[in-house]
Amino acid sequence: MLHAAADGVMGTRLDAVMLGITEDNGSEIWTRCLQQVRDIEQECSKFIATSYTTAINRAEPLSMVQVSDLYADMLRLAHRYRSLTNGAFDITLGQGSEISFAADGQLIIPSTGLNVDFGGMAKGYALEHVMDILRNAGISNAFVNFGGSSIAAIGTHPAGDGWQVAISDPYTGRNLHTVTLRDSSLSTSGNTPHYNGHIVNPFTGRAVTGNRLSAVVARSACDAEVLSTAWLVTDRQQRAGILKNFNDVTEEFVYN
Repeated sequence: MLHAAADGVMGTRLDAVMLGITEDNGSEIWTRCLQQVRDIEQECSKFIATSYTTAINRAEPLSMVQVSDLYADMLRLAHRYRSLTNGAFDITLGQGSEISFAADGQLIIPSTGLNVDFGGMAKGYALEHVMDILRNAGISNAFVNFGGSSIAAIGTHPAGDGWQVAISDPYTGRNLHTVTLRDSSLSTSGNTPHYNGHIVNPFTGRAVTGNRLSAVVARSACDAEVLSTAWLVTDRQQRAGILKNFNDVTEEFVYN
């Protein structure tokens, strides 16, 4: 078993437990995982001056911005998620801007300008890449914890069937629910006493405030994160409609 961790990754901590590998092999795999996540962060973080996100948010209307293939994939995927969630997840925070590319692959900034924020998707997207690296390396049992809010597991825990994760109320510490992950992912979204109002409702343009927490378990880490974000701005009927567009969700709830 190898346990590896790194702080300061997308503003939080990335932990991984990998079973059935040698220390040298595990260290090499972990290095690749960490580099992949840092590469994604460098491209999409709005807090990094040299990122594509910063360049796009500063670009003049009707100008064009050259982006990498990976970043273009993120943009297209985010655009698809906006459609699948009926607008509840929107990296343009309700701006509703279309994502389009010129023939040479450059992103076309719309006439109204473009402002994007991957805060509700980046960790899930990065975690998908990490899990792909682990699976391609032949690892059949692993657990990856990305800041406590994005978690993915392959196979089973050595002591049981799956990996158990408790979901706690960040305001009281009370256990709300326990899930068992096996070849699946968990994402939780919401406010904490020290981090409130960071999620914006794309329908109203206002921040989500108060003690509100959502959790989604899905095979895809990116699906789980996007939906846990969308769940904070939707009601039960809206969520039921959105779930018809996703076939990999096994558990979901919202706590107020």
